[in-house]
Amino acid sequence: MVKTAMIGKHPTRSSNVISDSSLVNSDGNGGSENSIHHNTVHKLNGKNYLKWSQSVMMYIRGRGKDDYIIGAKTTPTKNDASYKTWFSENNMIMSWLTNSMKTNIGQTFLFYKTAKEIWDAAKETFSDSENATEVFEIKSQFLELWQGDLSVTQHLSILS
Repeated sequence: MVKTAMIGKHPTRSSNVISDSSLVNSDGNGGSENSIHHNTVHKLNGKNYLKWSQSVMMYIRGRGKDDYIIGAKTTPTKNDASYKTWFSENNMIMSWLTNSMKTNIGQTFLFYKTAKEIWDAAKETFSDSENATEVFEIKSQFLELWQGDLSVTQHLSILS
C-alpha cells in the first residue's frame, strides 16, 4: 500500500491519499483484468444469447484468453508445471462468464469445472431460442421491405 501526502494552496491543510496497487491486476497490455460485467453491455438474460456471446467473446479475445473457451487450451495434469497458471486463468475466465450473466442464470453455472464447459453449456441452453427469435425478426423485416402498398394478407397470399 502506498501513502502519499498532498498539500494544497494552504500549507496548513493536507490530505492523505491511500492507493492499493494490488487491487488491480495488470494484464501486461496496459489494461487490467477486472470483472467482465464492467466491460460488456449485454448481460445474458436468457433471450439475448447472440449479443451476449459476441460481446463476451470480444472481451475475452481482447485479453488473449479465448483459447480457454474454444478448447485450444486443454487442462494440464495436476503434476504439470503449467497447472497452477492454467487453474488460475481458467477460474478467472469462469468468473468473467458467470458475472456477465443475470444472477439467476449465472448461479446455474457455478459448479462447472472449466470455462469451456460454461461456454458450451450456455450455448446449448440459450442459443436455439435466440436463433428462433432472430429468424422471426429477420423474416418480419424482409416481409415489410417488400410489402409495398398491399395489405399483409394480400402480400402473404402472393408469396404463398
